[in-house]
Amino acid sequence: MKRALSFLVALGLWAALSGCAHGKAADAIARAAAEEALWNCQCLVSGLATGFDEVGGEQRIWVAAGREVTRVVPGGEPVVEWRAPRFTQILRLESGDLDGDGVDEWVVMLKANSVRSVLIGRREGRREALAMPWNGYLRIMLDAEAQPTLVGQGSSGHRPFFGPVHRIELSEDGKLRKGAPLGLPAGTPLFDFFWLPGSEAAPARLFSLEPSDQLAERDLRSPKARTWRSDSRIVARPVEIEREFRGYFGEQQDEFIRLAAPIEVSDPDGDGVFEALLVGGTAKSAVVFETMRFHQGGDVRLLAASDRGLVELRRSALLGRAVAAASSWSAGNGRRYWVAAVWTRHRAVFKPPESRLLLLDAASGDLVSALAVGSSPPRQPDDGQQ
Repeated sequence: MKRALSFLVALGLWAALSGCAHGKAADAIARAAAEEALWNCQCLVSGLATGFDEVGGEQRIWVAAGREVTRVVPGGEPVVEWRAPRFTQILRLESGDLDGDGVDEWVVMLKANSVRSVLIGRREGRREALAMPWNGYLRIMLDAEAQPTLVGQGSSGHRPFFGPVHRIELSEDGKLRKGAPLGLPAGTPLFDFFWLPGSEAAPARLFSLEPSDQLAERDLRSPKARTWRSDSRIVARPVEIEREFRGYFGEQQDEFIRLAAPIEVSDPDGDGVFEALLVGGTAKSAVVFETMRFHQGGDVRLLAASDRGLVELRRSALLGRAVAAASSWSAGNGRRYWVAAVWTRHRAVFKPPESRLLLLDAASGDLVSALAVGSSPPRQPDDGQQ
């Protein structure tokens, strides 16, 4: 009881400092603290993904924090499945079955002196790198034909993060090579677009995350042209990183990159209609955390295509606007959930950061106790390299 009360007090203080300890946001924080979590850690979760480790097995939950990727096992002990090299920080985690063998690969985005991406696969029961790190940005996403695709954007000395976006292929000699360009407008960040694949009844649709944090639809025949834009800011960009690079004349420059949480596109009920699960919210002041900045996140929102643009089907509770990432998950009991990684406390002077992995009902967006599927005890990972 004392530990629970201490946690609620600490959470309340964090909410007050964040400017959210009032109204519905305060109620949402209290509800989030009261529910049994799937996983707790004294860390800031920077990545979350779900997928399969074996053909015909149960869907897994993977969490990235510090330099570790941990498999969270409801009702069992969490397992560290992969560690990044020392003195690195995992910024992002995505998964997808790129080769169609029923086992998901990962893309892990790392920051050290530079930003690199690593393609991770499962070999002989272990997770390991399938190729040398990519000097730039990689992403696993569904293309317009609903096929999991590896895409990349090169990083160069001049205007990094703004090169052409290409399909990336893993060659037989274990090297990542550029394939065909996707034909997106110049300067489109790799993480700021997604397709809702088409069907026999409807064509594919291309959407983008605008610098204003609004969503827009692009004309597939001429992606520079916008056909729709949301009325308000929708997208949360929780993680900001700073990197140095040499400009056109060799001068040293700094660049700040705001990263939206991965957008998950799927057809959960198999009816041929694809939906987008994302973290939505508002832009708030940053919290400095060593070489990174963590902005307030938001809530979990499910969007679908309409005649013009996107419409919201449902959303989660606010959760204090601290959701850092979300993913859908099919549990062993046959029910479908959303898993949300929620920052409950940023690093304070004498207190480490905290994150919780919370469960939401995918049919309503309501919070659900982890006891519904079993819960695992808290784990304190080694966050010394964060």
